[in-house]
Amino acid sequence: MHRTRLLAIFGIVVGVVGLFLTSLNTDGEATLPALNQANPDFPDGIPTIWGGLDGWAQIALVALIVIVLALALRPVVQESMHRTSGVILIVIGIALFAYAVVKWIDASDKADTLQEAFAGAAGAGAIPVAFEVSTAPLGYVLLLAGTAVVAVAGLLAVRGADKG
Repeated sequence: MHRTRLLAIFGIVVGVVGLFLTSLNTDGEATLPALNQANPDFPDGIPTIWGGLDGWAQIALVALIVIVLALALRPVVQESMHRTSGVILIVIGIALFAYAVVKWIDASDKADTLQEAFAGAAGAGAIPVAFEVSTAPLGYVLLLAGTAVVAVAGLLAVRGADKG
């Protein structure tokens, strides 16, 4: 299999691994189910990045992953991808990278909101301490790295720099 194709597949695999890591870190995760029963404004747990996506985004993401895999596995796999396929990979990689950045920023806002909710619950005596909440960077870093690798694979295909 040609290196540009392997690079695109590797980028998808890294990005998918990132999707299934948690989006937030907090020591108060164990208290969330009980807090959710008392107040539905609390989440019942910390979702993965995938679990935090809207339904339409999950469908679009799966479609884009399938497109990248189809382009990477399309015959003849020993040759570099066509330039058109490379352009498509660049566009998909950049779009997914931008969306991942937006979701990381959104997770930061959700972390602040949850931390404020923990402070309110601690002030009301529902929990003993106001837990700190932060974004879980590993999943987002893997997601960003995977999307960047997909774009680089497309760039290499377009430039024909990798004759492998």
